[in-house]
Order: sequence, then structure tokens, then C-alpha cells
Amino acid sequence: MEMAGTTRTPEVKINSSSCAITGECYPEDISEFSGPVMEALRDNLNSSDSFTVTVELYYFNSSSAKFLFDFFEYLDKTGKEKQIQVIWKYRTEDDAMEEAGSEFEEDMENVSFSLEAIN
Repeated sequence: MEMAGTTRTPEVKINSSSCAITGECYPEDISEFSGPVMEALRDNLNSSDSFTVTVELYYFNSSSAKFLFDFFEYLDKTGKEKQIQVIWKYRTEDDAMEEAGSEFEEDMENVSFSLEAIN
């Protein structure tokens, strides 16, 4: 599944071994964005023993934060049975995105979660 990024939504690429989410996330209708993403995630996670997720967001709003929480919660539940790695990328000067990644990381018990600073 590939979803092109827009001015309000990130680019999303999901296949049988990985997921990449890159850009800004503040869609007018979060369910219109999140529904297809979660469906593709469920479909592809079931076909692999290991899965890598790379998230590189520059901004997200509160409704997107709820989507991300649900997204990571699903990954964490699935991580009991599969090897899942999450890489949260943030710009070195972006303290808010670093902190958001740290907060998501705290909730993970069954997923390998790492923060990666980028220029």
C-alpha cells in the first residue's frame, strides 16, 4: 500500500516487511486517513515474522496523536508474537518530536523502539 503525502497528511508506504510514515499529519478527517493505514498494517503484519516501522514526522495534531497511540498500541500487541522494530526519526533541533517519540517509547513493552536524530 502506498499513500502519497499531501500538505496535511504524510506519505505512507506499507509492505510485508516494513512501514514508513513521513511528513506532517493533521488531516481534516483523521478516520479517512487512519482507516486505510490501519487496514494495510493489519494485512501486512500478518504475513511476516519481523516488521520494521520508520516514522519521520515533522508535525502532528491532537487527533493524529490519538491515531499514533492506536497505531503503536496495535504494534505492541502484535509484538508479543512477532519481532517488530520501530525507528522514530526526529530533527535534531525538534525537541517536541523527540519528546513525543520518547513518550510513545515508554508505552512499548513488546517492540524494539529507538529514537534517531536526523539533520
